[in-house]
Amino acid sequence: MKTLMRRLDAFNRGTTTAARWLADLCVAAMIVIVFCGVLWRYVLRDPLSWVDEMAALLLVVISFLGCHLAMHKKKLARIDLLISRFGGRARTVAYVVSECLSLVMVGVVIYYGTKLFFLPTSLRQRTSGMYIPLWFFYGLIPLTFVGNAILTVANILHYFLDDEEKIAREIAERENIAL
Repeated sequence: MKTLMRRLDAFNRGTTTAARWLADLCVAAMIVIVFCGVLWRYVLRDPLSWVDEMAALLLVVISFLGCHLAMHKKKLARIDLLISRFGGRARTVAYVVSECLSLVMVGVVIYYGTKLFFLPTSLRQRTSGMYIPLWFFYGLIPLTFVGNAILTVANILHYFLDDEEKIAREIAERENIAL
């Protein structure tokens, strides 16, 4: 089981590193594209027609990659009001239940994202200005959320397999509590 956990952790580190680099690249591209759009529109008085469309598409990619990065760092919005009232083992159980509920939600997004991706109309759609096939962006939904599901499963397994002191330290760090 430890070998499986090491492989899952290595996979998660690899996908997170790739997501971080790709998100950074998309943010940089978006900055350059929007800057050029502003320059062409207001200085050169000759607006570029594709800037808004490309910026919106990059924002979609950044959003999905950012969701994966936030899940990896356990920084997604979570209501800790109830969980913080528990202590010790009960708090760990509450976190496991929380992760299981997240896994259910991720599963729903994977299911409907896959359905959306395979719709015949989705496979034929293109953007209005640049004619970029939208299947790529629809495909990001199940792809990134499968990565999120793997992260969540690894988190659940860590709660069961790691020692309680390590889990308590991780929870305390997340909640900014000194032990």
